[in-house]
Amino acid sequence: MGLCFAAVPRTSSATQIALVDQDVGHALLFRHRGNCYAILPSHVAERDSFSLQMPLQNLIGAGSVFLRDEASDLALAFVEGDVVQRCLDDWSSFQGDLTTLLDNQKSGEILRLSPEGIQDRTAGDVYVVTPDIVAVRTSDALALGEIQKGSSGSVLEIGGRVIGIAQRASSGSEAVFYRMDEIARRLGSELSSATLGGGAQQDGFRVTGWSGKMDNSQPDEAGQGLLERPFVAQWDGKPQQIEITLHPSEPVPLNRIILGSTVGERATQSPPKTISLQVDAGAPESPFWRSVGIKDMTPRGELVIDTGGIFVRRVRLTVNSVWFADRPLVRLDRLEVE
Repeated sequence: MGLCFAAVPRTSSATQIALVDQDVGHALLFRHRGNCYAILPSHVAERDSFSLQMPLQNLIGAGSVFLRDEASDLALAFVEGDVVQRCLDDWSSFQGDLTTLLDNQKSGEILRLSPEGIQDRTAGDVYVVTPDIVAVRTSDALALGEIQKGSSGSVLEIGGRVIGIAQRASSGSEAVFYRMDEIARRLGSELSSATLGGGAQQDGFRVTGWSGKMDNSQPDEAGQGLLERPFVAQWDGKPQQIEITLHPSEPVPLNRIILGSTVGERATQSPPKTISLQVDAGAPESPFWRSVGIKDMTPRGELVIDTGGIFVRRVRLTVNSVWFADRPLVRLDRLEVE
């Protein structure tokens, strides 16, 4: 579902939301004990691993679901990648009781992102309040659109405070939000007991960032296509970065990176040429990037980068050039980390 109404301009806000898998819905970002997390409707997180985008800021990341509350259609996910920079709210700010505020204030704003990442704020009036949900109707002057796909997970604010997360639409100008204080009550203890060594950590590496623009024929999944299928992105002559996270919290050994590109006779696609490598050996809150060299992929699309077993937490591969600069697309088919 989606909310397409006139935007109410606002210059800044601490509340940060990101698009999930490009247009499936939204996720609310927050920090807790030094890590970044997202809370979103469980039906938006269709898979346990999903991409996060803030297109306007050119930030990409990845979420890994470690807790689902199916009864309330809620999911909690650990977040990695560049979107971590926008984890500004602290979990503690969501835990206060909202009853008094909702008893006294009935006008708020619905916060969502357009597909281009532009923040929209739509005025809305609260017309139903229960211990679990808040139902909102857009103001008559602004009810010009209709509920469409993509607004699940958008946020209701009153007086700058997060009131709830959108779960469903009851009509073209109405939406139902799950109350934030109830979310905190339901999921708070599970979040506080979660550790990176437990459900919040996936095994193996993840592609947690991609600075390029995906070819329109393929969905943008923050680089996850590098692990599952040919990965094709538009090439405009500007360097493009792939970020790989080997471990969410601490450096681990890295021996070799293997890249492959199978272009064949495709006249619109090119393998990368010059690729530079940077590694981050720091903690999540204290990144420490250093360059470890530049290499060329062969025109046939083969490249092996030996690192000698250095300890790193993240890797950045920067595609600086391609073999056939007149072709509009760059292609990668293989990414292995040893």
